[in-house]
Amino acid sequence: MGSFVSMGDQDADAHILRGVSPAAEAGAWRWTFQRPELQFWLESTARQKLAGDFAIAAETFKVTGPVTVSFYVNGRLLGRQQCPRPGEYHFHKAVPAGWLRTDDFTVVAAEADKLWVSPTDGARLGFILRQIGFVN
Repeated sequence: MGSFVSMGDQDADAHILRGVSPAAEAGAWRWTFQRPELQFWLESTARQKLAGDFAIAAETFKVTGPVTVSFYVNGRLLGRQQCPRPGEYHFHKAVPAGWLRTDDFTVVAAEADKLWVSPTDGARLGFILRQIGFVN
């Protein structure tokens, strides 16, 4: 278990706690639901930044319009990413060392303020997650 994961990685499932589709699409990304949560193991709390690559799908955007994704570290709001149009986005922000753990998992959540709801089966989708975790 590491500090960063791509959704196509073999160990991606070990990082996922909830709110992420069970299989990687095209071997590279997964759908999220309203509040995906993932866990990471950190060797250090110094100079860590939360980084994530995600996308808002054009088809879901037609229904939801602009989306805001809020990022949390161990239950604390780190920041928000405005997504005014469909496409690729990158979140990158320094995390206070006191928010992080080296003796247990650090939990990251990313909550979409609007979801697309399938008219056929009621599935509730947020955004496309490519990778997320901690970088120095």
